[in-house]
Amino acid sequence: MTNRPTNHDRKAEAKKPATPDFSKYKVCNSYSNPAPNNSSYGGEGKENQRISRKHLVELDISLGERDKKVLSAIQRHRYLMTGQIQRLFFTNAASPNAALRASGRCLKKLRNMGLVDALSRRIGGIRAGSGSLVWYISHAGERLLRLHDYKAAPVRRFFEPSPYFLAHTLAVSEISIQLAELCQKYGFTLNALQLEPECWRAYSRHGTQLSLKPDLYAVTVSGEYEDRWFFEVDLDTESPAKVIEKCRKYHQYYHTGLEQKISGVFPLTVWIVPDQKRKEHLVDHIRTAFEKQLRLFAVITGDELADLIREGGDGGMLC
Repeated sequence: MTNRPTNHDRKAEAKKPATPDFSKYKVCNSYSNPAPNNSSYGGEGKENQRISRKHLVELDISLGERDKKVLSAIQRHRYLMTGQIQRLFFTNAASPNAALRASGRCLKKLRNMGLVDALSRRIGGIRAGSGSLVWYISHAGERLLRLHDYKAAPVRRFFEPSPYFLAHTLAVSEISIQLAELCQKYGFTLNALQLEPECWRAYSRHGTQLSLKPDLYAVTVSGEYEDRWFFEVDLDTESPAKVIEKCRKYHQYYHTGLEQKISGVFPLTVWIVPDQKRKEHLVDHIRTAFEKQLRLFAVITGDELADLIREGGDGGMLC
């Protein structure tokens, strides 16, 4: 659970741009329009060209620190949009358009080197612009990162993602980026940020080995307060029964005491849903299912994330 008291005065907050609603892009025809001309990002990548280790070392030497951070971020998140990469690493430009161009030049360079590539489809279709291109790391990019990190995750084999998988992955990436932005904006420290599968937790029940698989784990620190969070991104594709089944696993893991042995507290599990209707629906079902048990969950919409991280939210979202 969070350690933060919630009864202190709330400070005024600047209006935040609306969170992209990735639940709109979970079906095939919503964003399957091809991006036939990626020439602005260097044309076709070199995904299928084998790069020798010697050449990888040469490429590694030629890359700047920010280039490597971009490459590592794409690897960790699996997929990132140009606009998301811009928000992570190109925040000091004179204007948003200048930042987008700078991120485009960086991605074009990495693509020409054969280290990343873009999917043939854009989130929102062609009219969404270059910021909607979706990037993934190539086999060569994975190998380059492993030059320095022998404990890096196993090299993933690329596959064309399903619409739901891509929408969900990008939605989880969006939450991780917003957490970084919120901490920077309000002077918090993001002490830990674990994506899948790093955030998964193994436990046993009645002699059976089980695994709890949150979408994201984070630790935020503000002054003397440290808050720990599990995040579940819901795109309104699962029935309430499926959500309750996942919540039962959190209760099972809570009763093992494994997480509490590490930090003394159990993280608050935050379900982030697309709209108020879905929020009310899940809160009602979770409260009914776990009426006499400890409230381990909060259900919020995307625009309530900042209030939850800063102030601890309100009782209406706990269940």
